[in-house]
Amino acid sequence: MANYSMGRKPLPEIENGHKFKGDNFCQLLPHTPIFEGKSGLEFDSCNLINCDVPADTVRKFSNNAQVSWCTNLHPEWIELGLELCVENCEHVVDSDSVIIDGQVVGVNYHYQDKLVS
Repeated sequence: MANYSMGRKPLPEIENGHKFKGDNFCQLLPHTPIFEGKSGLEFDSCNLINCDVPADTVRKFSNNAQVSWCTNLHPEWIELGLELCVENCEHVVDSDSVIIDGQVVGVNYHYQDKLVS
């Protein structure tokens, strides 16, 4: 089991028909293509979050979600290339006003990573 997520190490050079088991390929941005031009690949129990694999790939028990990560929740990923989210970004699911002496003095935002198609 190898960890290729978020560029920790480069994707391996493989031949068509290669089979992976239990490897982590999670990418930072949704719909990041991996192993373009390869065919007959199989991913068994792999993490394929934000990965677009070749069309004829077989996926068994693998996580295939596409996720928009919020840098308010994951600020360490900014240096990896994730675009900086503003305070009131698309990932806000709720907010609370901070009121002192009847005046709104601030807002606390609650964030959540979002599934995308």
